[in-house]
Amino acid sequence: MKIAAAVILYNPDKTTASKIRSYANSVEKVYLLDNSEENDTYLQELLNSLEGINLTYLHDGENRGIAARLNQACKLAIQEGFAWLLTMDQDSFFSDQMLDQYLHCCATYTQLNKVAQFGITYVNKEEHKDLCVTKDVRQLITSGCLVNLNLFTQIEGFDENLFIDQVDFDYCYKAILKGYKLVQFPNIYMEHSLGNTSTHISLLSFKKTQRSLHSPLRLYYMVRNYLYMDHKYDQHFLLEIKHSKKDVLNRIKNNLLYGKQRFATLKYIIAGVKDYKEGRMGKYKR
Repeated sequence: MKIAAAVILYNPDKTTASKIRSYANSVEKVYLLDNSEENDTYLQELLNSLEGINLTYLHDGENRGIAARLNQACKLAIQEGFAWLLTMDQDSFFSDQMLDQYLHCCATYTQLNKVAQFGITYVNKEEHKDLCVTKDVRQLITSGCLVNLNLFTQIEGFDENLFIDQVDFDYCYKAILKGYKLVQFPNIYMEHSLGNTSTHISLLSFKKTQRSLHSPLRLYYMVRNYLYMDHKYDQHFLLEIKHSKKDVLNRIKNNLLYGKQRFATLKYIIAGVKDYKEGRMGKYKR
């Protein structure tokens, strides 16, 4: 398997370089696609820390979103003869020899030509003897996926209408509808950040609970993209869409009850609904 890796950067911090190094030596090349709109504070330090690694750094000063950068990385990798692309977030990394084991399991899978993506988990619960145990799934998050570039064009790439949020699930659904498989190794894991959480007093139990809060703009994408995906896939992925609806409503609830930007949150939620209905997709413009 001829494998490259791609990581989408957005204002990387001091820890980013060590995380990239956790997988850089196990692949033949790393693509760094920078969505930062201003010069990164730690950019030069990052590049210096990655000296000696075969990498391509791309930055045009614009945040083009997740989907566009993934498409860009896949097309570059295809042009340079790679068959698979490991897609990573800047805050994800592998520990010990987990990536090498992951790549071994993928290489020995007997139906490689039918797999659109391999994926792993991001919680290490217990040790398992057989790391190459697989299960077919209907969803994989982008970080930690191995994308089969031989099928990328047939699947028609990542949907740039979404910009961010639901980009990974959309690609999964398209792959399944094309007749391809999503294969997860549930015993192989990586370290992955699920975003910022904060402690709040529950209004029901009055106990301290962890809540994930998001910016009003992020909620705009969540609401708008959920409506888009509901229209696009509700006939084929009813349970998944139902779960997405529940998740979005829960995030809205948390932000309205525990967040400090309630007016802005409502404003962006309304904008998300309106923009979906009027066909305004891609990057938010106001």
